[in-house]
Amino acid sequence: MHLRRIATIAGVAAARAIVVLVLGLGFWAAAPIVVGWHPTTVMTASMSPAIEVGDVVVARPASLDQMVPGRVLLGEDPDWPGRLRLHRVSEVSADGALITRGDANPSVDTSPIRPEAVHGVGVLRVPWIGLPIVWLRTGQVLPLATTMAAFILCVSVALRQGADDEPADPPGASVDPSAPADTPQTRRMRRALGVVSTVALTTTLAATPAWAALGDTAWTPARVEAGRVTAPLSLGCSNDGGAVVTWAYDGWEPRSFDLLVDGQVVARDLSPGARSARVPQDRFYSVFRSSTVTVRANVGGQWSADSSTSVSVGGALFGFGRPFCR
Repeated sequence: MHLRRIATIAGVAAARAIVVLVLGLGFWAAAPIVVGWHPTTVMTASMSPAIEVGDVVVARPASLDQMVPGRVLLGEDPDWPGRLRLHRVSEVSADGALITRGDANPSVDTSPIRPEAVHGVGVLRVPWIGLPIVWLRTGQVLPLATTMAAFILCVSVALRQGADDEPADPPGASVDPSAPADTPQTRRMRRALGVVSTVALTTTLAATPAWAALGDTAWTPARVEAGRVTAPLSLGCSNDGGAVVTWAYDGWEPRSFDLLVDGQVVARDLSPGARSARVPQDRFYSVFRSSTVTVRANVGGQWSADSSTSVSVGGALFGFGRPFCR
């Protein structure tokens, strides 16, 4: 067998495996709708690493005695009307309110969830399948387009004739003239119709929880807002034996802050409560050149936000000494 033929068979097999995997994930993400459960797409990373951005979490209705510490709840967020909160129960207060906390957050949420506002408890996590929804909602065109193009390519390759396909009639075999011809093109057409029908069905099911499963909400139905990244605000700079950068922050408590000089991190993993940091002296600061300092808030994983404002620092000598505010 020629190497080209071997490579073709391997490529077709790999493409079919990828298509089957994607369709399988889509099925498990969408099928629970039939029994009244709620598949929802996780948009942020406050539950990392247990639940990551792009995962689809299926929540089923639960009784009050099942809403115990340690369970992941999907409920209406009292801090953000119209949004949903997907966090773990930390404790149950004396009046029955559910105090929750994201696994990636250092403290409990500011407001508890009432039991009547709970949509269900998490029972199934389907990884990755919701990433296209995340990219679509956040305007990330490049990964969305790349993934769609790659999947279309896999479908196209999967429809190619491989070694396991039905062989053509052998030479000398009797053929019924009245029977319709079963050519390789006909077989490929049947496979194409089968794959397209499966993709269409799975896409329809998967779209239902993403946009309409919780259609009574006023803001992005069935979208789980598991955390919110807010950029640091109101950057300032003061000279105190060197440049000290200050900032304000009004959002979900982050995992940490980073200090950046000209886009490069120079001080990382500052505490969540930090509101100032000294610019380190490990760079070349010149009296003839200004460097731009920004601050980054990290919520977890790939979710962070850089300040839109900045401050300038520079050296007092020709590339030596401490940085000072300008």
